[in-house]
Amino acid sequence: MTKEQMLYRGLILADLNILKNHMDSNDKPMRLQAAYHAQQAIEKTIKLKANIKGLNLWGHDIDMLIRECDKKGIDIEVPKIIRKKAGIYTTWEADCRYHPTKIIRKDSMKMAYEACVEWLNSGDTYVKPRRKQ
Repeated sequence: MTKEQMLYRGLILADLNILKNHMDSNDKPMRLQAAYHAQQAIEKTIKLKANIKGLNLWGHDIDMLIRECDKKGIDIEVPKIIRKKAGIYTTWEADCRYHPTKIIRKDSMKMAYEACVEWLNSGDTYVKPRRKQ
């Protein structure tokens, strides 16, 4: 990965950290923000994996981003759960920021978190952990 791609990966890790730390919160606005960051982590992982393979994508619609990769013959190894729930995850981008009555299940956020972490830590976006000195 290039330096810029590594920095972009850092943004994804920040989204995942926010998700991990707030998806079980008793504070509903914090849970909604966690779901928003789940959507962001998934969207950015798609864009990073596509970028590494030479395709620059734009937009927030997860299903559309996946279809663009498929259409160009670029396999970014999207996890089945993310493909299956792409439409739902896409709605989290705006609904969780502007609609405080939106309900997002904690188990849905947990599935998104686990799938995205595993996906980011695989293939061409895997980064070997640094050894502590």
